[in-house]
Amino acid sequence: MTLGEHLEELRQRLIYSILVIFTFMVITLYFGSEIHSLLISPYKHVLGEDAQFFQIQLMAPFVIYLKTSFMLSVLVSLPILLYILWGFIAPAVDVRTEKWGKFIILFSTVLFWAGLALCWFTVFENFLRVFLVVLRPEGIQPFLPIDEYYDIFFNLHLVFGASFELPIVLILLGRLRILSSSFLLRRWRESVLIIALVSAVLSPGPDVFSMMMLLLPLTFLFFLSACIMLVMEKAD
Repeated sequence: MTLGEHLEELRQRLIYSILVIFTFMVITLYFGSEIHSLLISPYKHVLGEDAQFFQIQLMAPFVIYLKTSFMLSVLVSLPILLYILWGFIAPAVDVRTEKWGKFIILFSTVLFWAGLALCWFTVFENFLRVFLVVLRPEGIQPFLPIDEYYDIFFNLHLVFGASFELPIVLILLGRLRILSSSFLLRRWRESVLIIALVSAVLSPGPDVFSMMMLLLPLTFLFFLSACIMLVMEKAD
């Protein structure tokens, strides 16, 4: 294929990706009210069903609906988007690499969603409770601006989702011969210490619980990555 044909192929796949995201955005916007009620439920669990937000900027609710719709659309359609992108790269690689590429797409998506699920079900509500209840001085009413709440919500969930991509990074470094399973297993103590430091920095709250909820799964994923790399090295 010529350079022009490659660029045309890339353009078509970008159009397909935009259409996929747009389709999911239409669906999420249609159910925008229900989605909003679901996403603010941790806030109400912490402060009670009568808890309210307040609005500072005129366009804040409208921007929030669009931002939430876009973020959810990308997250839900992530495997489709990655598969479309991989379809552009696959013709340039051998059959073995193509199979591993499909595996990495599936594996990375599952890991990312697992990180989001962990944050949603265990960490986020605890984070709100620490800052809105435990550390709140007497005489202060805990009302958050709605846009600040959503910024915190997406930032924390993206931190956990991105952190769970650790195995993908390690496996790719292994395939590039930059790291090996034997090196990781020999240096596991130093690696766990680094993971603990990163967890302390990225964890949403000052409490030990938030740190451990990131440290424990990342430590497990580290050893899982080393085992997968060992199997792949023996298969070569």
